[in-house]
Amino acid sequence: MKYQLLLIEDDPIFTFLLEKGIKHTELKGEIISFSNGKPAIEYLTEGYSESNNYIIFLDLNMPVMNGWEFMDQLETFAKTENCMVFVLTSSAYRNDIERLKKKPLVADFVTKPITEYILNGIKETIEDRFEKNQPI
Repeated sequence: MKYQLLLIEDDPIFTFLLEKGIKHTELKGEIISFSNGKPAIEYLTEGYSESNNYIIFLDLNMPVMNGWEFMDQLETFAKTENCMVFVLTSSAYRNDIERLKKKPLVADFVTKPITEYILNGIKETIEDRFEKNQPI
């Protein structure tokens, strides 16, 4: 199954490494990168389709539109049936984690840096969610 993999991250080095890691774990899909939440939410607002599956890797701390602001807007139209958000952050504040656990679209909270082991776990989570929802 193919996915749209949206990387919303302001650090170009981390984005490059994440792209390499995604390709290495053989998670199939079109990778689209955004440097903050504003162009990403515009992209999704214009082109969101319930027939596509969206995997979003979202940094919380970014300029222009941060991850929290992005999530607030995404939650107004995205569905858990075809959209999963993996929150990426270098800060693991307990309050952030507790707030994120309450958001239905958030599949997991991942502290940077991301290892191959973590990406393989993410791939399993994605495949479990979307394979399970497919007609047999």
